[in-house]
Amino acid sequence: MKLQEFLNGEVRGFFSLDASQTAEDAIRLMTKKQVGCVLVTEDDQPVGIFTERDVLHCYVRCQEKPYNEIPLKQAMTNKLIVGRPEDDLEQTISLMVQADIRHLPIVEGQNVVDVIYICDLLHHQMGTLNTEIRYLEEYLKDLQSAVTD
Repeated sequence: MKLQEFLNGEVRGFFSLDASQTAEDAIRLMTKKQVGCVLVTEDDQPVGIFTERDVLHCYVRCQEKPYNEIPLKQAMTNKLIVGRPEDDLEQTISLMVQADIRHLPIVEGQNVVDVIYICDLLHHQMGTLNTEIRYLEEYLKDLQSAVTD
């Protein structure tokens, strides 16, 4: 399955803030919208991502500064790993696990079209696997019935 197919049924949406805003702005937005990340932009272009992990890293790095004085550009993760709609779902899960990330912006051309969460991908995969298990159990029952007949 391609990410495009997954996105058609599972779009969560995303939020962004300008890099000049503060870590507190991001934390408040994430809390209000109940999301685990905020895309960070400059001139409407993505330059990083601020996640729940970044809150913790920010706390350790800037212990003496209040969050409302820490620019988002200083607190964000600036190594932005992205996916594309044509990427394979299983490969995307593997990428996210290997990179140890939980949020992946999906980019089409120069634009971010969504941010996917590892938990959403895993829930989808678990549903698919459970369906396959059910079919296999039925198949085995049919085989056992055919052997005993």
